[in-house]
Amino acid sequence: MAKTLISIRLDSDLLDWFKTVDAHGGYQTRINEVLNQYRLDRTMREQRILGQASLLFQQYHARCFWHLKKDLEITSKLIPIVQNGLRKYGGLEGLRLASQIDPLPEKGP
Repeated sequence: MAKTLISIRLDSDLLDWFKTVDAHGGYQTRINEVLNQYRLDRTMREQRILGQASLLFQQYHARCFWHLKKDLEITSKLIPIVQNGLRKYGGLEGLRLASQIDPLPEKGP
């Protein structure tokens, strides 16, 4: 994949650590690998949370979400609606399930 030349400010001790770990001059490659792994982990987490919220929406539609279309696509913006519906109409089980759905972090501008 093509690389883009950028300027980035890192804490000196962090940069020194990467240089020490990859003493053969591959610290930039290692930083790139760490950032790619972070992106993959975050994407996987977001997909897991959306999948969990979508499944709960379908399972509890009749009890908690009757006022919404059954085939509504659950997006990150709708997760709070799923949580609130479970809390309000799902009883103790709904409260427990709503607490298990991690909110997705807000994306920057």
